[in-house]
Amino acid sequence: MLSKDMVRSRLQQYNTSDGDRYRGHPLGTAAVLVPLLYKDGDLHVLLTVRSSEVRSHKGEVCFPGGKTDPEDKDSTHTALRESEEEIKLPPEDIDVLARIPPIPAKDGMLVTPVIGFIPDSFQPTPNNEVDDVFTMPLENFLQTEGHSAGDISWKGIPATLHYFQYKTNGKTFVTWGFTAMVAMIVAAVIYKRTPDFDLENSMDSYIESLRDARSKLYATRNSSKM
Repeated sequence: MLSKDMVRSRLQQYNTSDGDRYRGHPLGTAAVLVPLLYKDGDLHVLLTVRSSEVRSHKGEVCFPGGKTDPEDKDSTHTALRESEEEIKLPPEDIDVLARIPPIPAKDGMLVTPVIGFIPDSFQPTPNNEVDDVFTMPLENFLQTEGHSAGDISWKGIPATLHYFQYKTNGKTFVTWGFTAMVAMIVAAVIYKRTPDFDLENSMDSYIESLRDARSKLYATRNSSKM
């Protein structure tokens, strides 16, 4: 089993405050919490299912999180505040491990993933934005079982969408798109290996390509406002 200290050490190699640098991004910024916990000795990640009452991403599997408020001190504050609002996860119960570089969502908003341990015994209380909450082994996001993929063009940039199907408690959940991408990156960093399915480049190159996509999108949006 990977210890908490080992997980923390590996994530710290990618820790950054880049997300706060882009706070003035024309399409907005947001942050999500990637909540880690142990179940039966395995490292799990907690995920939510968006309700039909939200304006976007209805019914999709997501991490707790949301848009940056003007009062938020930084991206960590955003992620923890939203997690408390959505599933009643107390900020003081979250052991923040790292923030990885912000990633463009499909609407162009820059989203900073904040990774942290939560109590293994945590029992979520969803608000009206959340229909369901579940956990799944983090390493599943590196495995071929339940995985599928398809190529798309996003904002003129070639991209691959990854889908991960997981069954638990008689329900089937499919994690895809942005959430799947973040989970893949976090899993690859923690387990220090690439996915079992094909990726054209190493995970370090993959993360760098996301930075390039973010920079190109930011430059394009800024030039269009001039």
